[in-house]
Amino acid sequence: MSDIVGLQGEKVRLVPVDKRLHLENALRWMNDPEVTQHLVTTTGVTPGMEEEWMDRVQKRDSEFVWAILDETNRHIGFTGIHGVHWRLRLGTTGTVIGEKPAWRKGYGSDAMRVRAKFAFETLNLHRLQSESRIDNIGSQRALEKAGYKREGIARKKLFWGGRWYDTVLYAMLDEDYFARTR
Repeated sequence: MSDIVGLQGEKVRLVPVDKRLHLENALRWMNDPEVTQHLVTTTGVTPGMEEEWMDRVQKRDSEFVWAILDETNRHIGFTGIHGVHWRLRLGTTGTVIGEKPAWRKGYGSDAMRVRAKFAFETLNLHRLQSESRIDNIGSQRALEKAGYKREGIARKKLFWGGRWYDTVLYAMLDEDYFARTR
C-alpha cells in the first residue's frame, strides 16, 4: 500500500493505520463477539495475527486501509479497499465500527463515502463491492446511505456460531458515484 493519505469526511477522518496507535483497539474489537458477529472474521485474534495483518496491508499495492477517527479524534474503527484488481478496476470494501457507543451515529456511512471518493477520484476504480451478513441491517443501511446498490443474495455463504448465513452483495460503480456527487 503505497503513499496512503489521510482523508476527511463530514463526521470522520480516515488516517493510515499505525500499529502504535491502533493495535490495542483492533485486538479488543476483533476479540469481542458482539463486534465480530457480522464479520467474516471470528474472535480469537492474537496480537501476532493482528500485527501481521497491519504489516501486510501496509506493504501491498492492492490494499488501502485506514483507521476511522471521530470528531474528537477518537479511534472508532477501520475501513478499507481490499484485493484491488487493477485491470478490472475493482475493489472489495469493508468497514468495522468497533466502538459500540459509536454505532448507529452515521460514522460508518460517512467513512464509506470518503473511501468511495478516494476509490473513484484517486484510484480511478470502476467498481466497489461489499458483502453484509443478511441479518446485519445496520451495515446494509450504511451501505445504501453511502450510495451502494443491493445486487443479490449469496446463499449460505458465511458460517458463524454453528450455522450458515446468507450474505447480501452490494456494489457502487463509478457512474453511480459521479451521478451522486455532481
